[in-house]
Amino acid sequence: MAFGLPLTPPADACRTARHALTLIATARPAAFITTMAREVARYNTLQQNAQTIQINLSSITLNRSKPEILRVIELLIEKMQSEIGDLIVEVVTESDLYLFLIRILNGNIVL
Repeated sequence: MAFGLPLTPPADACRTARHALTLIATARPAAFITTMAREVARYNTLQQNAQTIQINLSSITLNRSKPEILRVIELLIEKMQSEIGDLIVEVVTESDLYLFLIRILNGNIVL
């Protein structure tokens, strides 16, 4: 990602948030995976009830941050494969994170 200098305030905030998310995920992978699992469970509930409550799913943060979340998960898998594997297995029993990621990777969910 290339930015011209000086950065605009929104671009600086975006870069800082992206860096912070990566640092949090690598320092505390369990917290990151658990938080993502909860967000996916919340998203799946909203998706099932979207017509009833009339919500625009494209405005959900999880939809807009798909590339960044996948990048961080890929980074975690590369750095800590066994630990992340254990965490994802634990989380999958609690939510649909695994199914959500498979649907995204297969292109069944277009964000």
